[in-house]
Amino acid sequence: MKTDEGFYQRYNPQIRKIVSRILNHAGLNGDIDDCVNTVFLDIMEKLSQYNETRGTMAAFVAVIARSAALNYCKSGARRKSELIGDEKLDFLAGPLGYDDETEFDSLVGNIIARLNQKERVLFSMRYLYYYAPEEIAAALKIRRSAVDMRVSRLKSKIRSFLTKGGVII
Repeated sequence: MKTDEGFYQRYNPQIRKIVSRILNHAGLNGDIDDCVNTVFLDIMEKLSQYNETRGTMAAFVAVIARSAALNYCKSGARRKSELIGDEKLDFLAGPLGYDDETEFDSLVGNIIARLNQKERVLFSMRYLYYYAPEEIAAALKIRRSAVDMRVSRLKSKIRSFLTKGGVII
């Protein structure tokens, strides 16, 4: 039992941060506690799938938290608005016209591999962890307008990769 409590204490802040960012963007701030509880249930169900050779436990937890929060946003009864409005790059949430998820995962992996290090950091902050542009500017020590310009260029580049990969946005 102490291990379970330690796990909760160790990963609760990380899970809460990821879930909060996603649900706040969707206007679902009041549902954060419910979603965090769902994440812990999902982790317990999927714990047997964890493979330490593929990544850390923190990364495993982050992926489950992000997925659960996005699913929570998309559930018909809870959906109030688009996740990130006109900035939505929701291709990460699931295959678009792909019958095989591995083919889709390969496409996303290829796109991310083609980004330079700065673009990967920006992509992760904005679209995986849902940092607000102001938060990105503060973290990277650049102006907000520079963040907006870089995000715009990144979206164009990703759209181009997706179009070449056969995905219509």
